[in-house]
Order: sequence, then C-alpha cells, then structure tokens
Amino acid sequence: MQKRWLLGLLVVAIVAVFFAVPALQAAQRGDLDKDPVAKRAKLEAEIEAMRADIKANGYTFTVGVNPAMQYDLETLCGLRTDLPLPTMYMGDALINTEGLTSPEALPSSYIGYASSVKDQGNCGSCWAFAAVGLLESMILKNDGIEVDLSEQHMVSCNPWDWGCNGGYWPQDMLVSPGSPYESCFPYTATDAPCISTCPYPYNIQSWAFVTEDYVVPPTENIKQAIYTYGAVQVGVFVDRNFQAYTSGVLNKCKKNPQYTNHAVLLIGWDDAKGAWRLKNSWGTGWGESGYMWIKYGCDRVGEGANYYIY
Repeated sequence: MQKRWLLGLLVVAIVAVFFAVPALQAAQRGDLDKDPVAKRAKLEAEIEAMRADIKANGYTFTVGVNPAMQYDLETLCGLRTDLPLPTMYMGDALINTEGLTSPEALPSSYIGYASSVKDQGNCGSCWAFAAVGLLESMILKNDGIEVDLSEQHMVSCNPWDWGCNGGYWPQDMLVSPGSPYESCFPYTATDAPCISTCPYPYNIQSWAFVTEDYVVPPTENIKQAIYTYGAVQVGVFVDRNFQAYTSGVLNKCKKNPQYTNHAVLLIGWDDAKGAWRLKNSWGTGWGESGYMWIKYGCDRVGEGANYYIY
C-alpha cells in the first residue's frame, strides 16, 4: 500500500514539473518583455556568447542585436513543410527544360533581380513574402519596373487556412486570381479578414520545382534557375545564429537538419565566397540591408527551390 502511495506521489510530482517548467519559462519571458533593459542585457549576453563561439571556431560571419531579435524565432519562421502542397498549376521541372545555359557557361558570380526588402514583423508569413517577392522579381526582370504587391492578400485570402501561424508554397494563388497591389490591401502582420474587392493586375502562368520538393537540388541546378529566371524561392533551416546575422558568410551550419522552417529568395551566388546571396523578409535592419551570404549547402538552404513562368 505504501509503495502504491509513493508511486502515485511521484507521478503527481512529475506531472507538476511538466506543466510548471513551461509556465515558469513563459513567465520569465513575460518579465523580460516588461523590462526592456533586462531583455536587452539578456540579448547582448547571448550575442557575446555567439561571438566567442564564432571566434573560437573561425567562422566567417558576424552577429549583433538587430530588429529581428526582438521576436521569438518560432514566430518569424512560418514555413510549414508538414502542410499539404497545392500543385494544381505546377509546370515541368527545370531539369527537363530545353534551351538553357550549360553549367560550364554559368558565371562564377551573379546577382539577379530583387524588389525592395520588406518586413514581415511579428507574424509567421515568410511563405507569403517569399512568394510575392519572387513575383515582384519576375516583373522587375521582364517588365523593367518595380511594383509593390500585397502579402496580406496571401495571408488573409488563401483557401488553405494559412496565416501568421505559418504556410507552405502558395503559388497557385499567383496563377489565379493573381496579386493585388499593396496599396489596395496593406500589410498588417495579422490574420485580418479577406478583402475581395481588389483588382489583380499581376499573375504568373505556372510554376515548378527546380527538381522536386523536400530536397536540396544540386548547386548547379539552383544556379541555372537563378540565371534563367532571376531568382528562386527556397526553404532554409533558421536558428539563432541566422537570426542574429549582421554580415559575412554564414558558415556555422546545423549538422544534418531534418527540415526547413523559413521561406526566402536566392537571388545570386559567388563561387569565390562559396555562397548564395539570400534575400530575407525581416527588414533592412537585419543582415546586410536585408540580405545575407550563406554557404552552399548550409542549413538545407535551397530545399524545395522553385521558380515562376511569368
């Protein structure tokens, strides 16, 4: 009888700890949010630890307290590879397309096309920013004009119930109905109600993966897609080093990450650096004015690389 009583007491204690630890962590975060000085001090201590690690291991990038560091990483990284993939309009894979530049003829460095850097704020809408950003790149490349299209339309009007809680590849929406202007449906970083009265001046004909989803295509295939279409949309695994990045080539890579959690654009490369030029959606205060150099193959960068036929 006594053994049963002790066993029951142990179970109760374990359950109490299970629920108490997250609650304590949340309370601590809340205390830090209420005390900006303490929050800043905690961030600076974390940055100093990162810098010591970078120096000790000879990594080639720098970190600092930037605007993106004010948000929880889980909030910013909204690429959900666990969600079903809409594929209604998917075209032929690039590797089956004829008339392309041979890998041997590709330049050792190249910068394609990108519209102005935007800021998704405290909302896991990176999937919308990458998708709309790629369409803006296509318009810049093909029409020679920069337009500002609506990410909020993607967040609020998609038929899959995606939003600030994350999403996947939403390109079907850019085929039909297309995208309205930012001025008609401004971004609010919330799951705002859909506005259905906007016109849709821009759309794409189709889209396709460079090879296929859930894999990182060979480096030469990604280069070929960027060189042909101006940019590609990809997934990447993001951690605190990525979030705190300020300059250089990010080359501290997680060992064998099993998934990607953030959607971005790759707009170019530099073989001398051994790195991709990455465009993010965390504002110009992050990285190199909103951009990053990231080592080829690092953190599964390039997973699900896809392009548009505009």
